Amino acid sequence: MKDDAAPLMLKTVLGQAAEARWHDRLHALEHAGGLETLAIPEADGARRRMRLTTDTGRDCAIALPREQALSDGAVLFHDGRLAIVVRIDGAARMRLRPASVDDAMRLGHWCGNLHWKVVFGHGVMDVVLDGPRARYTDRLHDLRALAEFEVLDAE
Repeated sequence: MKDDAAPLMLKTVLGQAAEARWHDRLHALEHAGGLETLAIPEADGARRRMRLTTDTGRDCAIALPREQALSDGAVLFHDGRLAIVVRIDGAARMRLRPASVDDAMRLGHWCGNLHWKVVFGHGVMDVVLDGPRARYTDRLHDLRALAEFEVLDAE
């Protein structure tokens, strides 16, 4: 007998919603009411195990293998009638632009040593703020002697 109280187990990332092979399928399911999303705070995006509820109230348990990671648009479930896609909720960020490749390497190394969550873009890096902004800017003062960079969205 099926236990309806058990969460839907999501054990693998099937692909990305932006991929051509998923786009049309997901679009059709959205119009049919079969597309659900799991909103995950950006600070929890690196986790591989968690229990969440979709936007329609479906109980889900994520248990991904070590080699897979969650990202915005990750497709976690699809059976032809239902699809579940991850939406990473944006957290506050601080954008940094290194002056050179050498400075980028130093800045990236520094951020990694501090265990900061970083999203790399073209010529910039966004530090995901998981606490007061001042805590991050204070630590960056120490780095100014080692690397040249600009804080683009300074308060």
